[in-house]
Amino acid sequence: MEEKKFDFEAFVHQAGEQLRSGKPFTGSDGVFTPLLKHILEASLEGELDAHLSETRKTEKNRRNGHAQKNIQSSLGGFDIFSPRDRNSTFEPQTIGKRQR
Repeated sequence: MEEKKFDFEAFVHQAGEQLRSGKPFTGSDGVFTPLLKHILEASLEGELDAHLSETRKTEKNRRNGHAQKNIQSSLGGFDIFSPRDRNSTFEPQTIGKRQR
């Protein structure tokens, strides 16, 4: 999966247009859902980076792709891609395993 850079200026412009057209703030198609999705995915990537830097000293653990996870929040439901490690020792704190 190729990582895309989040363009905040484009998001602000697009959010303004969507709000003027009457699109809701929240929900799977909400205006702020892409921003929350980007923040959660970046947080999980940072947690995995820290975990791998700790475990690489003793074992050869590395990234092993991403798993799709459905999130249910006060903003509504949406999907994120949570990173995985090869040894399955990564326990995320932002959104735990089997947590929605």
